[in-house]
Amino acid sequence: MTTKPALTLLCLLAPLLAVADVLDDYGDLISKTVLMASGLPRLPDSLIDDGPADQNSPIARIENALSQQGVEVVQDGPHFVRVFRKDARDSLTNAPLRGAQLALAKDSGGGGPGLVDFRNADLSQVLEIHAALSQRTVLRPATLPALLINLTTRGRLTRQEAIYAIATVLALNGICLMDDGAKFVQAVPTVQRTAVTTGAPKPEPGATLFDPDKVPSLGLSPIPGPQRETDRNAAQRLLEFYADLAAKTAVPEPKFERASIWFHISTPLSKSELLYAIETTFALNGFAIIPVDDHSIRLGRPAQVPGNNGRRLEAPQPDR
Repeated sequence: MTTKPALTLLCLLAPLLAVADVLDDYGDLISKTVLMASGLPRLPDSLIDDGPADQNSPIARIENALSQQGVEVVQDGPHFVRVFRKDARDSLTNAPLRGAQLALAKDSGGGGPGLVDFRNADLSQVLEIHAALSQRTVLRPATLPALLINLTTRGRLTRQEAIYAIATVLALNGICLMDDGAKFVQAVPTVQRTAVTTGAPKPEPGATLFDPDKVPSLGLSPIPGPQRETDRNAAQRLLEFYADLAAKTAVPEPKFERASIWFHISTPLSKSELLYAIETTFALNGFAIIPVDDHSIRLGRPAQVPGNNGRRLEAPQPDR
């Protein structure tokens, strides 16, 4: 994947019709990008508009008002500030503060991405932008919370800082991104992060790579908003694609024939990486690939695979 299309996509997906709130003004006042959870209490515009008779600065008024609403403000290096409910302080453990560290690091990503502007953006769109910036394929369950993400960067960020900003905002909204090898990132609800196993194969020098544009994309239709429809046969069709790669035959399992799944490749992958991506996608959706005989496979549940840890699909074993 080249950098230029990713940046064009970044601009096209930024929703244009949204009203700035006090936290937008707060970011402008302190010249930092606000990393925040959605659904924070809305503050009155008067916090900005109060005249000089008020002894406190607009910055202090906003921070005091947030504190009174049970919202914490934590500085995160020279370019970021985090804003979240005090009862969500564990987000600092799930997504440690790295703003100062990234500010000192040299950018090896070919320059910054320019303005990132998400105003009530759909989670799937945000994950697509993260994939483009990080040049990783997102592996995820079909069902993730229907979140609306807000992130507007201020000042010029490096590519790594932009990636960090998106990942942190997702963490503040209950979505954990876990890097998996050199080419993947797994996106799961934070409450499920301890049940995820990462084990992507290492890149194979000289291996033939599959063009992402020629690998089936399955799951939700690309139409955002109310018209979006779920592909109800995606799981069986993904199994059929896997079977073709593995020189097997996919046997339909009636109770899973209409099961939905989400699968989209963003980066060129070798055959072993592509097989891993499919196996992991099934595992994230609670499925496993079960051998029927030496030449055919079907969909099943991880409990049907002896020795499977129930988290990530291991080498399939025959049913007992």
